[in-house]
Amino acid sequence: MTNSPDIPLTELTTELSLDEAKTRLKRLITPIDTNAARPLDQAHGAFLGQDVISDVNVPPANTAAVDGYACCYADLLAAPNRTLALSGKAYAGHPLAHAFAPDTAIYITTGTPMPLAADPAHHPDTIAMQEHCQISEQDGITWITFPDHIKPMSNFRPAGENIKAGDIALMKNTRLGSAEIGLAAAIGKNTLICRQTLMVGILSTGEELKDIRDQVSGDRLKSAPNNGYIYDSNRPMLNSLLINDGYQVHDGGIIGDNRDQLSHAMNDLTTRCDAIIITGGSSGGSEDFARAAITASGGVIDFAGLKIKPGRPFAAGSIGQTPVFCIPGNPVAVYVTYLLLVADALRIQAGGIPRQPRRFPVTCGIDIKHKPGRTDFIRVTLTPTDTGLPVAKPHGRFGAGVLTSLTGADGLLEISADIGDVKSGDTCQFIPFGEAL
Repeated sequence: MTNSPDIPLTELTTELSLDEAKTRLKRLITPIDTNAARPLDQAHGAFLGQDVISDVNVPPANTAAVDGYACCYADLLAAPNRTLALSGKAYAGHPLAHAFAPDTAIYITTGTPMPLAADPAHHPDTIAMQEHCQISEQDGITWITFPDHIKPMSNFRPAGENIKAGDIALMKNTRLGSAEIGLAAAIGKNTLICRQTLMVGILSTGEELKDIRDQVSGDRLKSAPNNGYIYDSNRPMLNSLLINDGYQVHDGGIIGDNRDQLSHAMNDLTTRCDAIIITGGSSGGSEDFARAAITASGGVIDFAGLKIKPGRPFAAGSIGQTPVFCIPGNPVAVYVTYLLLVADALRIQAGGIPRQPRRFPVTCGIDIKHKPGRTDFIRVTLTPTDTGLPVAKPHGRFGAGVLTSLTGADGLLEISADIGDVKSGDTCQFIPFGEAL
């Protein structure tokens, strides 16, 4: 045994529900308010520091929505047999070079600006798809007969149909994904004002853990599997999750079961990072020092213990202004509590808008023993059915340390705290991993 985890636990005995923990984390977090300009090609994953207001209309002019023949609808109504002479052609990048002639039609391609007539009463405003029109030749003139069903303004995109100049195209605190990057480019924004990228420190605790990059320990682990060592999978997994969420990561390494060493490592991370995630040592056992190290560093524990499985020993606190998330060391608990709790807290701190993962009803495919008062999250795969809801069945073996229950799983089956055992055929809520992310 090393140091005694001398943290007073008298006020930390009440376990919280998931929703209660989310509320407490929101109070614990202070969003960063430092902004910087970013080139558009480097802005993916960032959170906007201010609204993006469009200076232009999208589309910039009235345009054709299809390849076809354009006319003024009023002219068409007056034309014999709805037939007009072809007076020109307009292509994307090569609009009509002259004014639109009244009582005629032009061929036009998708996205091409609609030409203007000298008389506004004859501006073209209607387009028929080319396959719906009849084409004939007479005396060197091409005639276009429009279909009877054509309506005014058909296949016509007015200027600003998508975005008008002066509109807020992207709102402050929006996370920039591929669609948002495309929209910013469409309105001519090559630089965006974004929040400073969050730096998250990660470290693992446990005498048994070995870094995958430690070749000597790796060889020893392979040659003597009974020596008690295991590879640390938590830091690589967290690193991947954090990078996927758009954050920078500082790896604090592996710390043994020693409160003072862990406290020193935490203090070091507070000088480098905006938030800290510790895996392992979050329970109240004699060799669990995560909570004790926080208080030894001058920090406070906000809450400890959740009414969920996996992830019951989860705790959260802060050292100064730096939030610290203490996640149980079992890999599945790390993954699940990050997705359900930590990800949203970091999103708020990074300047984003909180979001709840969508839940979908599914049919439970097996009987599941369940203790009321605790919400369970079971890794499942879905099988579609022809007539009803998809059927969810557990993927891999149960257990918070069984990583294979995550690989290949579709998401989490949520067994609510207010129910007991679940029977095959019962309806439960399902959280897709893509939604939780």
